[in-house]
Amino acid sequence: MIPVVLASQSPSRRQILRAGGIDPVIIVSEVDERALEVDFTGSVGELTTALSEAKARAVIDRIIASAPPTLDGADTVVVIAGDSLLEFDGQAIGKPGTAERTRAVWSAIAGQWTQLHSGHTVAVLTRAQQANGAVDRASDDGRGDDAGRTDSAPFELGALRSQRSATSVLIGSPTTEELEAYIATEEPFHVAGALTIDSYGGAFVDRLDGDHLTVLGLSLPVVRELVTDMGLFWPDLWALKR
Repeated sequence: MIPVVLASQSPSRRQILRAGGIDPVIIVSEVDERALEVDFTGSVGELTTALSEAKARAVIDRIIASAPPTLDGADTVVVIAGDSLLEFDGQAIGKPGTAERTRAVWSAIAGQWTQLHSGHTVAVLTRAQQANGAVDRASDDGRGDDAGRTDSAPFELGALRSQRSATSVLIGSPTTEELEAYIATEEPFHVAGALTIDSYGGAFVDRLDGDHLTVLGLSLPVVRELVTDMGLFWPDLWALKR
C-alpha cells in the first residue's frame, strides 16, 4: 500500500477517499486562501486549481522538512489537495462564513443554474535516494526496492499534476423558513457556495449535470487519472491488502 496524505481538513474529501478504499493521513495546509484570491486574475476554475496547488505545495514542504511518523516505512507517498468554488454570474462564491452572507448568497442563486468548480492537485514524493530515477509503478506494499533503503532519508518531490473539473448545479428555492432553519445548522457557513449535497443542503439542490463528487470537493476519476499519469497503480493506494 502506498500511503496517501490529504492536504485538507474537509470531512467530505476525507469520506470520499475512505469510501474509495483510501485511508488518508490528514495534514492541513494552513494556506491563506484569501490572500491568494485577492491577487488572482484568472477564471474561477483556474483559481480552484491555483488554490489546490498552493495547498499541496505547503504540505509537501512540511513533509520534506519533517515527515510525520505515520509515513515511516514508506518510500513513496501520494499527496492529494483540492479546492472548490461555486461560480454564479461569472463570480466566485466561496464559504460565506456568516448568516448575513449566507442569506445574500441564497438570494442570488436560488432557482438558478450555477457551476461548481473543484481544483485537484496530486503529487508523488519519493525517498531522496530514489529521486534520481523516474517515478515508476510502486510495488504492492509501497516500499519498492529495499536495497540501500534508509527510513530516515528525506522525501523529495518526484512529480506533481493539477486538473480541475466542473459540474452544473441547479439550485432549489427553499422557503424563507427553510432557509433560516438551514442557516441555524451553520452548515452553509463552511462550504463553497453556501450549500453541500451530502447533508442538510442536499434537499435544496434540484439537479446536477456532471460528476456529483466534484460538487463534494474531490472527483475520484480525476484523482485516479492524475495518479495513473504519474506512473502509479491506483489500487496500490487502497488501504486493504490485495
